[in-house]
Amino acid sequence: MKAQTLFILLSLSLVFAEDRSLNLQWKGQASVIHASSFEESFDKSPTTMRYIPQLRLDYQVTSSNRLGFDAAVDIYNYSLGDSLVDMDGDLYRFTLRYDTPKAQLRVGLQKINFGPARMLRVLQWFDELDPRDPLALSPGVWAAMGRYYFENGTNIRLWTMADAPDQQRSYWGDTESWPWDVGGRLEYPIPAGTLGLTLHSLDASKVSVVKENRIAGDIRVDAIVGLWSEMMFARIEDPTEDMDVLSVMAGVDYTFSLGNGLYTALEIATTYQGGTGDEMPWQVRTIALTGNYTLGLSDGLTFYLYAIDFPILESQTIPMLGWQHTSGNWLFYLALYDMPEFPLGSGMSLPSGTGLQLNIAFNH
Repeated sequence: MKAQTLFILLSLSLVFAEDRSLNLQWKGQASVIHASSFEESFDKSPTTMRYIPQLRLDYQVTSSNRLGFDAAVDIYNYSLGDSLVDMDGDLYRFTLRYDTPKAQLRVGLQKINFGPARMLRVLQWFDELDPRDPLALSPGVWAAMGRYYFENGTNIRLWTMADAPDQQRSYWGDTESWPWDVGGRLEYPIPAGTLGLTLHSLDASKVSVVKENRIAGDIRVDAIVGLWSEMMFARIEDPTEDMDVLSVMAGVDYTFSLGNGLYTALEIATTYQGGTGDEMPWQVRTIALTGNYTLGLSDGLTFYLYAIDFPILESQTIPMLGWQHTSGNWLFYLALYDMPEFPLGSGMSLPSGTGLQLNIAFNH
């Protein structure tokens, strides 16, 4: 099926290439990612080879309205040591777009993300982006989303989606019916910043007996330093127990005038959880620090440090120091990391212990 999808995309590009009323772009990214721990054997070293061809079509309906289509396929080969584990392909994007000067409509497999946080994202509901990934890869969600822009800079988004990548999905298991979610977000401009309000309801279609409703607020202000915060409250209704979850984070960033400029950012987050009406003890506290120093037009150094604290488990510290080099269409990234044996909440899949990660990508 994946090969058929790629064949269809190639055929579409050939057919529409002759139509001058359409703007066609055909590009792609080939990459290889390898990680190896100094303390583990080579048999436990993961390597992923990936190619993502991307097709983009744009048709100018009128001078101000545009109809478009985006499609991409993720073709990958995953191995441990010299043993092949998985080789497959999945749709990465498949989106129909309609744009006007004040509105957008997108239907299909797409990326939906929002919020000012970079590392400890309370509002990371529908994507799996990790700031330590130089390729910024993330699966999409099947959704329909509309967005409208007002004259004063306010914008509103409304969506419905079928398969958001959320941990609550494990409640449904295998079912013939997909649970449909609904939600929306309002962004309002303020002096030197933006306010956001987001609502989301899981399984509004009532496929299962588990329900979850979320409300979140966020703010970003840029003054002498950048300041931002995200806060979410969720109520989960389960046949056995109702539960409340509160997540709060705050962040600050500043660029120091050292050499070419040293960018730094610090974020702190805490999550509380408990039965509805009961006390809500904290479940996890996290501090994240990042720095970025540009060495020149083609090189840069990055640093990430995550410190994760649990009430009954051992605390974890996850540092990563990386060097990135770009040359034409090529990107090279080499990082030194130290991963705990059980990296709870780290968001990355790397061999435990101290090791190296190598990313090589070619964009065309």
